[in-house]
Amino acid sequence: MNDLLKRRLTVILGLLFIVGGIGTCKKLAGSKTPPPLNETVAGARAVRTLTAQNGPVRLSIPITGRLRATDRMLINAEVGGTLQRTDKTFREGFAFRKGEVLLRIDDGEVRAQLTAQQSAFLRTLVQLMPDLRLDLPEAAPKWDAYLKSVPVEGQLPTLPAIGSEQERNYLAGRSVLDQYYGIRAVYERIGKYVITAPFDGVVASASVEPGTIVTPGTRLGEFIAPGPLELETAIGAGELSLVHVGDTLRLSSMEGPGSWVGRIIRTGESIDASTQTVKLFVLVNGKDLRDGQYLSGTIEAGSLSDAVSVPRSALLEDGSLYTVQDSVLKKAKVDVLHQGVEQAVVRGLVNGQVVVTDRLSGAFEGLRVAPVKP
Repeated sequence: MNDLLKRRLTVILGLLFIVGGIGTCKKLAGSKTPPPLNETVAGARAVRTLTAQNGPVRLSIPITGRLRATDRMLINAEVGGTLQRTDKTFREGFAFRKGEVLLRIDDGEVRAQLTAQQSAFLRTLVQLMPDLRLDLPEAAPKWDAYLKSVPVEGQLPTLPAIGSEQERNYLAGRSVLDQYYGIRAVYERIGKYVITAPFDGVVASASVEPGTIVTPGTRLGEFIAPGPLELETAIGAGELSLVHVGDTLRLSSMEGPGSWVGRIIRTGESIDASTQTVKLFVLVNGKDLRDGQYLSGTIEAGSLSDAVSVPRSALLEDGSLYTVQDSVLKKAKVDVLHQGVEQAVVRGLVNGQVVVTDRLSGAFEGLRVAPVKP
């Protein structure tokens, strides 16, 4: 009897264990967390996507550029020599009024040459006068008066008017004209030894100091006029039709506070073959702006209705886009309304349509993909 009871208890306990195990398995199965939507499907290619939502798309063109003075002058030496000291030192940040001496190059040697040439010219005139009185007596008085006015040192007076072809040939044959114009050329050259300010401005850069020996072509510095500055930037060739000369925009600096208003004053005439961009020039006025400063801003160019903005890199060569349908790629034909440097605006997508934003290499319709939202 005891053995029979033991066997029954064993069977009952076994059944209880089985029933409890089944209940536990069902409970664990019910509490299992479902896999996330972004979990990659086995054997599928992960792609980033966006969900299309048609609506108005604002056309904003971001720009960045460097300010440059509108009135600037590169200063180069046209003659050689040693730089001399002047009343005001030619250094960065120093202001000069129009006509003030910026730089002076030692002209002692060329002045000595001028004196020698002028002395030789005077000797030629002295030797010419006896023959001139005999050959051209009507012209002799004015040339005699001119001879008396020629100094050995000092400004050479202008030649008297030549009254006839015979007189001109007579003077040319005796080297009077050659020597005169040779001296005038030296005067022009002497003028290059003193460099004056072409306008009221400030020295932007100075690469020489007094005592420096310069040669023709040596860069001496840069001179700019304070006032309006010009910002040079570039926009995509496809965006050129959206901007117009005279449009205004707000600009700011990443290096500090403040904002300024700029006005588009001109656009470039050619397209950069490597970047497919066009230069844009913006005139900027305001305080706390300096030559060489970087500014950034946005050109607001209106909006397009019932459209979607997508990365430009997502557009295929035929102007279509890859969409995801049932975990496979499918092409969608769209109308490209606008192409910027980074974004493109298209029309033809359905709300909720999943669009691939990656540029896929080796992709084709029917390729299995796993959408991954950014």
